[in-house]
Amino acid sequence: TKEEIKQKLEADYDLNVSFANNTITAIARHKKTNNGVWDWRDALSISFKIFVPKNVSTDLRTSGGNIKLSDLNGTQEFKTSGGNLVIDNLSGKMEGRTSGGNIILKGSKDNINLSTSGGNIDAENCSGNIHISTSGGNLTLSELKGDIHASTSGGSVHGDHISGDLVAHTSGGSINLKEISGALDASTSGGNIDASLSDVTKPVKLSKSGGNIYLSLPKGKGRDWRLSADNIRTEKLS
Repeated sequence: TKEEIKQKLEADYDLNVSFANNTITAIARHKKTNNGVWDWRDALSISFKIFVPKNVSTDLRTSGGNIKLSDLNGTQEFKTSGGNLVIDNLSGKMEGRTSGGNIILKGSKDNINLSTSGGNIDAENCSGNIHISTSGGNLTLSELKGDIHASTSGGSVHGDHISGDLVAHTSGGSINLKEISGALDASTSGGNIDASLSDVTKPVKLSKSGGNIYLSLPKGKGRDWRLSADNIRTEKLS
C-alpha cells in the first residue's frame, strides 16, 4: 500500500528532492545496516522523472537503472552501472557511460562521448564530434555527419550514409559500410571489411589481420591506390 511504501522509504532510504540556487537535487540512497549490507530482494525501485527547460545541464548517476535524456541543450554527464542509455535530440556536450547496458543515440549533435562495457550501440541521425565505444557489443551507425570514432572490442560494425571523417575499429568482428563519403579509416583483427564509398575526396585506409577486404568505389573517378595482400583481385578500374 502507499502507507507501507511511505514507511519503508522513511525507514530504509535517504530521500531528498529539492530546488535551490537554480539546481534541482534528486537523491535516493539506501541506508546501510550495521554490518554494511542490505537485502536487495526487499528493496524498492525508485525512479525520477524531471521536466526542465531546454537549456539545462545535468549530472546523473544510478547504480542499476536506465537513464533517458531528451530535448536538452547544455552539458550532460550521466552514468549507470547496469542500465541502458537513451539519448534523443540533445545538443551541447554529452559524457555518458554504462557498465552493462545498451546505448541508443538519435537526433543529437555537437560533442558526443558515449561508452558501454557490455552492450550494443545504435547511433542514428547525429552530427558533430562523435566518440562511441563498446567492449563487447555491436555498433550500428546510420546517417551520421562529422568527426566519428567508433570502436568495439568484440562485435561487428555496421554503417550507412555517413559523411565526414570516420574511424571504425573492431578487435573481433566484421565491418560493413555503405554510402560512405569522406575520410575512412577502418580496421579489424578478426573479420572481413566490406566498404562501399559514394564519394572519394579524402584518404581511405582499410586494414585487417584475419579476413578479406571488399571495396566498391564510384565510377569515373581515377584514384591512386596502394594495396598489399596475399591475393588481390580488381574489376573495371579506370
